[in-house]
Amino acid sequence: MTVDYSKAFKMAVCCKEVYQDFSKIIFSNGKEKPILINETTTDTQLAILSDSSGIIIVFQGSSSSFDWQTNFDTSQEWKAFDQDVIRGQIVAQKDKTYPYKTENTSGSLMHRGFTNAYCSVRSQIHEYIQNNNVTNVTVTGHSLGGALATLCVVDVQYNFVRKLTSIEAYTFGAPKVGSNGFCKPYNERVPKSYRFVHGMDIVPALPRWWQGYSHVDKELQIGSRFRLNFISARFKDHGLDGYISLLKELSIKN
Repeated sequence: MTVDYSKAFKMAVCCKEVYQDFSKIIFSNGKEKPILINETTTDTQLAILSDSSGIIIVFQGSSSSFDWQTNFDTSQEWKAFDQDVIRGQIVAQKDKTYPYKTENTSGSLMHRGFTNAYCSVRSQIHEYIQNNNVTNVTVTGHSLGGALATLCVVDVQYNFVRKLTSIEAYTFGAPKVGSNGFCKPYNERVPKSYRFVHGMDIVPALPRWWQGYSHVDKELQIGSRFRLNFISARFKDHGLDGYISLLKELSIKN
């Protein structure tokens, strides 16, 4: 598998920059002023960075107590990604690999907290892609932001597959998002998906497998998975600075 570590490094930097105060945020990527979305009902924040015909959708990770409530709302459900929510009827009606609420044969179940957070900003993302000359989409996020990026990229692929020539996902320290029934169609729909895990980062191990959760494909392990200070390393390795430092080294080497 070929990995563009230079782009992964840039995406990790974007993920760090999106944690800034939205009133004075500055990104190193993107030539135009970013589109900022801040949904207060779910405390969900993201930025859309445009550059030529491509956009980068950057989700903010956990930064408040509300976000942690989202993280721990681990119940799984079918979300109403049915005809009432999917506005552009792009994929044939017979295609049941995406998690429809009705006539679902894929067994797709998704984390309720993550799904509710993503759905609160979903229409604004769709509207932007629909109304602008967008052909390339990269979605990225760290921690909770990585979970939202995972939901977003497969949703965008499903609805705009005929409009887009390229769609990619880069996540860092992302938790699991759904059941195996969700992961299988995701892997088929988003082959350019790169899920980075630094060292002993604890968050990608959550929620646990016995809660019914599985990871989407293409895990890319960076940094050592063996430390003497086991407990502290599991939390320290979740920080974005570690991801950025190692990816910068890998981008130079490759």
